[in-house]
Amino acid sequence: MRNRWFLLVGGLLLATGLVWFLATGAFAAAYLAGMGLLLLLAGLLVGPRYQPELADPPDGFVFAGERFVDPTSRRTVEVWQHPVSGRRVYVLARDPAQPGRES
Repeated sequence: MRNRWFLLVGGLLLATGLVWFLATGAFAAAYLAGMGLLLLLAGLLVGPRYQPELADPPDGFVFAGERFVDPTSRRTVEVWQHPVSGRRVYVLARDPAQPGRES
């Protein structure tokens, strides 16, 4: 949702600033367009932090000892981590009573 806001507001500021600059040549218009461009770049570069849940952990991943209830889906999720790269994935818990199933 946040990325959409950055893209929408950044696009509007950029378009308004460019039209205003072409019409008047005002420095404030160039500044407005620059701010719009920065917001557009922020919206494109900042991706979602929460990854979708997987049914099974990928090969080479170990249980990180973390479990939580996803506030949007209300499902129990386990965190699995790759020991070498440190990459983390979120896996649906098969049995909420038994964390860290064998991979």
